[in-house]
Amino acid sequence: MYNWLKKIFTVSSIRRRMQLAFMSIILLLFFSGAMSLFELERVSHDTEEILRASQDNIDLASEMISALNEQNDAMIYMAVIGGSVRDIAPHFAMCEESMERLKVATAEAQQRMSRTDNAATADSLVVFSNRINQLVGGYINGDVHRRIAADTAAHLTTQAWYAESYKPEYVKVSKQITKYMTGSENTLGPDVNRLSHTARRAVTPVFISLIVMIVVVLMFYFFLNHYLIKPVLRINNELGDYLRYRTPFDNNIACRDELASLRDRIVLLIQKLR
Repeated sequence: MYNWLKKIFTVSSIRRRMQLAFMSIILLLFFSGAMSLFELERVSHDTEEILRASQDNIDLASEMISALNEQNDAMIYMAVIGGSVRDIAPHFAMCEESMERLKVATAEAQQRMSRTDNAATADSLVVFSNRINQLVGGYINGDVHRRIAADTAAHLTTQAWYAESYKPEYVKVSKQITKYMTGSENTLGPDVNRLSHTARRAVTPVFISLIVMIVVVLMFYFFLNHYLIKPVLRINNELGDYLRYRTPFDNNIACRDELASLRDRIVLLIQKLR
């Protein structure tokens, strides 16, 4: 059984050995290149996913800030003008639109962060945004004006309501949006770490292949020098000495395969020429 397996895996030709050696190097380079390309494709895909997630979070935060600022601008105008809300229809419509935008954006932020460490911040953002929307809704519905009309001391005005009620809530929502932006970037940390590991995996096959290829080339040089170059030089020197000085040709030169056949034929040729 051992001899049968040895016969199968034994290559008895220098030409076949050299072909096998070069083919092994080519296959090694192809395999390492394929693995590196596969890992680099994963790195590219993960990078795109991280950048897309980051951009989506930035866009969502920008939408919340834009809606909140538009609402604040409208409330400043209406609180300064006072009087009937219906007389300032453009700002009234702006408030309703910004309320809806802020509600939708904060709900989406809460959904995105529901399974992350930033879930509490998103929940707080929804609570504060609902609170400020309720304040604006009360102003639009006329509740604030009815309270002002019922205030016999005349201490409550729309300006006072804005400064004492709306402005603090506006500041709280702004802070929560800022916390959401920083927290959403922190949630990308595990993805960045995974990207770093993937990048290392992309480089590892090339590094291993380089080491293996250096070892293979050194082994290839050793066997080529030992089994091909040295026997050829010995045969050449022996044949030169025979032709110049008629010294006996050494027919015990250690060689194998085609070189052994060449040595034997040279010996046979010398014998026929005598």
